[in-house]
Order: sequence, then structure tokens, then C-alpha cells
Amino acid sequence: MQRNPIFHQTRLRLAAWYTLVMGGILGLSGLGVYSVVAHAYYETIDQGLESVANALHQSIEPAWQQPGHLQQLAKELSLELCLNQTKCLPKIPNIKRPIAEAANSVNYYIRLLDSSKKMFAFAGIKANDLRIASPLQHWQIITDSSGTRYRQITLALYTQNRLSGYLQVARSLNDLEQHIAYLRLTLVLGLPISMIFVAVSSWWLAGRAMQPVYHSYQQMQQFTADAAHEFRTPLAAMYSTIEAAIKLQQEPKSNGGILDVLKRQNRRLSQLVGDLLLLTRIDQKQLTGEYQPCCLNDLISDLIEELAFLAVENQVNLSQQVFSSKKVYVMGNEEQLYRLFSNLIMNAIQATPVGGKVTVFLENSEHDAMIKVQDTGVGIAVEHQKRIFDRFYRVDRDRSRTSGGSGLGLAIAWAIAQAHKGTIHVQSQPGLGSTFTVRLPL
Repeated sequence: MQRNPIFHQTRLRLAAWYTLVMGGILGLSGLGVYSVVAHAYYETIDQGLESVANALHQSIEPAWQQPGHLQQLAKELSLELCLNQTKCLPKIPNIKRPIAEAANSVNYYIRLLDSSKKMFAFAGIKANDLRIASPLQHWQIITDSSGTRYRQITLALYTQNRLSGYLQVARSLNDLEQHIAYLRLTLVLGLPISMIFVAVSSWWLAGRAMQPVYHSYQQMQQFTADAAHEFRTPLAAMYSTIEAAIKLQQEPKSNGGILDVLKRQNRRLSQLVGDLLLLTRIDQKQLTGEYQPCCLNDLISDLIEELAFLAVENQVNLSQQVFSSKKVYVMGNEEQLYRLFSNLIMNAIQATPVGGKVTVFLENSEHDAMIKVQDTGVGIAVEHQKRIFDRFYRVDRDRSRTSGGSGLGLAIAWAIAQAHKGTIHVQSQPGLGSTFTVRLPL
């Protein structure tokens, strides 16, 4: 399968599609996992923070409604009490030392605001550089000057059913964001590694999937070769018999026409068999060892001279133009290259109406030789241009029957160009003629 470019390219495309589809699935799955895990982390943070805030609220609000509650709260929760912005009383330890002291180890802070939304007490991590967020929002995320983010919950405090202050409890998101960053890094690094395994597996799976098709193609190819070989022997015998009958016929007027038709049809069938054999040998790359330097100048000149009679017969002007001062050489099989250009020139002559012109151009660049066969014929419609190199495909079947075409000429030309690591392209417009361009490496 590796030797056939069609199957190799098809396998490559299949593997690429497998990889793209699996990559998309893995990417979406990774994104889904990341979203679910991140959401679960934040939900856990919010639930823990809400539990701590509710416990503090139940402890603070009863003392909040009694006289001298500030000092009492400071003792209960180890709060640092500020009577104004410049004077703060030291933290008063208490045997309870309950929640606020333990909060330091998990990056909590507690803030108490009065009804005018000014902070007068806090505990936990130092949060002096944090802005006082609006207590009207229940949940908030705020950021300090160093970029650390905090998740904060705000609960209202009431005195005799009147709003008299706020309790704000917040937790640092540093540890959460580190876990999320590790997860994101794992997914980002894991996706390319997974894609490598997927690509290798896709290449293997594409090969396995195409194996039956390739075996069928090989059987068809072998059948074509065997059938062509089997046809060749009786056709040669038939041709020899017809030749002998023509020479020995006693009544030319009665039998000559029939024998000539048989001879012409036999030649056409023999040409078809030869074309099938050539395509089979090119597909199986049986001629690559016979490549040698070929002079395109001499090759084109010989073809112009040989096909001049066909051009005169069709009343078409056949000429050549060489744009290179030196001989142009390519590595190839001279017989195949001869067949390649003769097919293109003969097609151009047959497609050109009476009085038209066919011109063969030869030029070279730094790396390639370029041969153009340009005609002023009927042209090729756009919908046919992609299929004219297919085997047995004929644009005008009526004209092909008249001229004896089998639909293999351009297929053979394309196969020969591919076998010589070259390319062949067509530019055409209906009614304005066609230009076939062949590029071959020097």
C-alpha cells in the first residue's frame, strides 16, 4: 500500500480525520472535566465559607445587641478592635480563642462593619490593603494589592430589628487556584501527548480499514494485467492472419474492404491492450530502474516531425517554440515520455477544428522543465476538467468513437507524469482552446 500514492494519500487523509475527530472529542472532554472540577472546588469553598459565617453570625449577633458588646466580642473572637482609624486596642486573648485564631492557618479573615459601612474590628490574616467591598452584595470576589483573590460572604447584623452592622467573612483562593492551575497544566500537557498516541493509532487503524480495499485493487490490477497478456497472443495471431489474407486474396474488390476493417479494429484492440499493460506496469512501478537522461529538445522535435502528417490530414497548423538556449535534460524513461507528449499533441490536434493551431512550448526554470501543449480547439468545460485524467473518461463520446479513442490517453499521460515525479495541469475554456502544462524535474 505504501508504494501506491493514491492509497497512501487516502490513508493519510483518513488518519488525519480520525485524529481531528478524536482530538475534538478529547478536547471537549478535557474542557468538561476542567469545568466540573473547578465548579466543584468553588462549590466546596462556598459551602465551607457559608458554614463558618453562619456559626460566627450566631455567636456575634446576641452579644451585638447588649451594651459594651465591642469589648466582649473582642474577647470572644480574639478580634483586634479599632476605636478609630488610627487607634486600635490590642488583641485580647481568651480561653475560647475559637474561630478567628484557627482561621489564620487556612487564610480566613473576619471583618465587622458598622451601619455606616466602616470597619471597626477584624481578625485572621492581615487584610488592611483590601478595599471595603459593598456589604449589599451577599457573595463577592475581591483582590488585594498583591493580586491575591478572596471569596467573601457578607451577613447583616441587627439590633432590635434594625440594621446596625455587617459581618464579612472571606477565604483566600490561593490554594484553590493552585489546584486549578495544576489541573489545567495537566490537561494542556496531556492533550498533545494523547494526540500523538491518537495519531499513531489512527494511522494504524486507517491502514487496517483500507487493507480490504487495497487487496481488491491489487486483484483488479492483476486481472487487468493477466487479461491484457491473454488478449495479446490471439490478437497477434489474428493480425498476422489478416495480413496474410490481404496478401493472398484473389478478389480485392469483394474481400479487401472487410479485411481492412478487421485489420483496423484489430490494431485498435491491440493498442487498447498495450495501453492497459503500460498503465499496469506504471502502477506497479516496474520501470523506475530504466530511467536515464532524456533530451526534451530532441524528443519534442521528433514528435513534431512524426505528427506533422496527422496535423496536415486534419488541416491544423502544428509548430513548436523553444525558450531555452541550452538542451533541456530530465531523468526518465524515454519511451514513456515520448508516449506522454504524443498523447497530448494528438489529443490537441484531434480537438482543434480545421484552420486551427497547435503549439508546443519548451522552457526551463532553475529546477523544472516545462512543456506546454496549446491548441485553439473546442476547449473543455469546467465540470469535465477534474475528470479528464480518469481512465476511460471521455468528454465527447461521439468524437472519441469517430477518432478511435478509448479514454486512456490522458490517464496514461497523467500516470507517466506522476511516475517521473512531475505534474500535469490543464487550463481551458469552452470555445477558446486548452493548454496542458507538464512540469518535470531537471
